[in-house]
Amino acid sequence: MPQIYEVTAMVTTERSAEWESYMTDTHIPEVLATGCFAAAFFAKEGNRYTIAYHVNTPEEMERYLTEHAGSLRADVLERFGDDVQLSRRNLEIIKLFGGEDVQVS
Repeated sequence: MPQIYEVTAMVTTERSAEWESYMTDTHIPEVLATGCFAAAFFAKEGNRYTIAYHVNTPEEMERYLTEHAGSLRADVLERFGDDVQLSRRNLEIIKLFGGEDVQVS
């Protein structure tokens, strides 16, 4: 069953530009390089950021959590510490609309 793994981050104003650069240039590409996720999007509203990763199977999600999440999360905390507050959740996809015709850059 496909899922969305959603990470929400509240980032201090002083670190927002650094957060955006780190996420787009380093962290999200590293997460996608694990091969556990099919795609991701990165969005913001003020200092609240959402990163949503599309995962095709529960097994891929479990592989990410057991093999990769620890070191990737540790890097975020080492770089940003108390300047970022994170929450995570898994959402089961009921139906995907749009698909490959949707372009965002």
